[in-house]
Amino acid sequence: MLVSVIVPSYSMDNYYNLRGAIDSLLNQSYPDIEIIVAISTSKELYEKIVKAYNIQGKVKVIFSEQGLGAAAARNVGIKNASGDILAFIDDDAIADDRWVEELVNAYKEPGVKAVGGKILPLWLPCKPEYFPEELYWLVGVTHNSFSPDRIAEVRSAFGANMRFRREVFDQVGLFNESFGFVRQRASYIQAEEVELSLRMTGKFGVGVIYNPAAIVHHKIPVTKTRLKVLLKRSFYQGYSKALLGKMKLCRDCISIERSHLKDLLIQYIPRKIKKVFSGPSRVTGIKQIIILVCCIFAVGLGFIHGHIRRTK
Repeated sequence: MLVSVIVPSYSMDNYYNLRGAIDSLLNQSYPDIEIIVAISTSKELYEKIVKAYNIQGKVKVIFSEQGLGAAAARNVGIKNASGDILAFIDDDAIADDRWVEELVNAYKEPGVKAVGGKILPLWLPCKPEYFPEELYWLVGVTHNSFSPDRIAEVRSAFGANMRFRREVFDQVGLFNESFGFVRQRASYIQAEEVELSLRMTGKFGVGVIYNPAAIVHHKIPVTKTRLKVLLKRSFYQGYSKALLGKMKLCRDCISIERSHLKDLLIQYIPRKIKKVFSGPSRVTGIKQIIILVCCIFAVGLGFIHGHIRRTK
C-alpha cells in the first residue's frame, strides 16, 4: 500500500524542526511512501524546503499564501495525496524508523479504518520539574491513562501520530477546520482529530486502533510548558470539548475527558499529596500539585464558557 505522510508547517522558525521530521520520514523501514509538506504563509520556508529536497522524488511541497490552521493544512495535503493510507505527523516531531511499518501492520486486521501510535516527549532543553506527567496531553504527548500499553481500540489519536484509510475522508468528509489549532488567530481550539474520529465511528462502527509500537518523538520546548501557556491550552481544551459535546456525534462524546478528570481528582492529586509528605522532593511535588489544580480549574472555566456561548 502506498502511504502518504502529510506534514503541515507555516513558520520559518520551524525550518530545522521540519527538516528533522522530513529526514526521519525518508529513513523509514517501510519503502512505499510519499511525503507531502503543506506550507502556508511563509514563502521563504517553502523555497528553502523545495531547494533542500528537490532531488527527493518522495517529497512533494505545497504552498498556500493564505494562513492555514493545522486542520486546513492537513486537508490541503489530503487533496494532493495519492496514497490509499493517509498518515499525519507534526513538523516538530521525529518518527521512529519503523513508524510507518508499525502503523501499516495494524491494517492487517480486517475492518481497521484508522490507526494511532505513541508519542514520546523530547524535552528542550530538559523537562521542567514542575510539569506533571498527568498533563502530558496538554503538549501533545501520550499520557499514562490514554490506553493500556498494547494494541487496543480508542476513541481518537493525537494529531502528531495518526493515520486513516482514504475511504474515511471519502465517506465522512475532511477535518473540521473550525476545530483546528490556528496560531494566526491566537486560537488554541484543538479537537479536529476527535471530531473526525467520532464521525468515522458513527459511519463505520469502529474507532481508532492504538499501536504503541508506532512511535514518534515530539519536541517540547520550555516555552510550551510555561504556566501562562498551559493555562491557555487548558482553557481551550475545556472550551473545545464543550463545543464537541454539543454536536451530539455520539451519546457521550466527552466521556473520556470526564473519566480522566475523575482520575485526576480521586487518584492522581491525592497520590501526589501523599508523596509530598512521604517523599524527599517536597518542593517539586507542591509545584506539580499547584500546576495540576490550576490547569483543571482552567479546563473547567473553558468548558463553562464554551457551554454558555454555544447555548446562546
